[in-house]
Amino acid sequence: MRIIPLVRNDRIYSCNSYLILGDWNHIEDINTIIDPGTDAFVLDEIERLSTGFGKIAVEQIILTHNHFDHSGAVKEIKKRYNARVMAFSEGNGVDERLHDGQFIKAGDDFLEVLHTPNHSSDSICLYAPSEKALFAGDTQVRVRWPGELYSPEYVEALCRIAGKDILKIYSGHDAPILSECREILLTTLHNIQNTENIPIHERRC
Repeated sequence: MRIIPLVRNDRIYSCNSYLILGDWNHIEDINTIIDPGTDAFVLDEIERLSTGFGKIAVEQIILTHNHFDHSGAVKEIKKRYNARVMAFSEGNGVDERLHDGQFIKAGDDFLEVLHTPNHSSDSICLYAPSEKALFAGDTQVRVRWPGELYSPEYVEALCRIAGKDILKIYSGHDAPILSECREILLTTLHNIQNTENIPIHERRC
């Protein structure tokens, strides 16, 4: 699996987009964009990349959630490549609704869908076991102190994430986290478990 962070349009509010390719661009690989962004700015860069001889440059779009800064470009990219759109919720051209625990082929490997309701009810993270990488979207993975409101569902989701072997975290808006991922996740988990609105019996993984 190759993970290519795409350059985003800094003139408008958008998100980080990631192109997932196979290591050798085999015909059976599934070229995938995670979160194409607000507009189709990423298309020019994709056209310049080697995405496989005789292959469609983008065969699949996965949304970490259906907010416009992550999904606004779906219509144009889908029109150009006839790409299949996958998300946890319906709408905005979604062809397939995802479910928690599902595995999706992307590039030459698989991503695990982790439902993480916090930023939005349809938020997901995508975990690539082979790369030990987490695509977090807008899911909050760094909480430096307790005190904010967090749902039990989010605490449970973060418990699952913290149990994964993660060396890289690709965010929806921030720079990638390429070191101390486990420490960051455990600190976040500690802080949200100690917030007052989580009942005592629900504070531990």
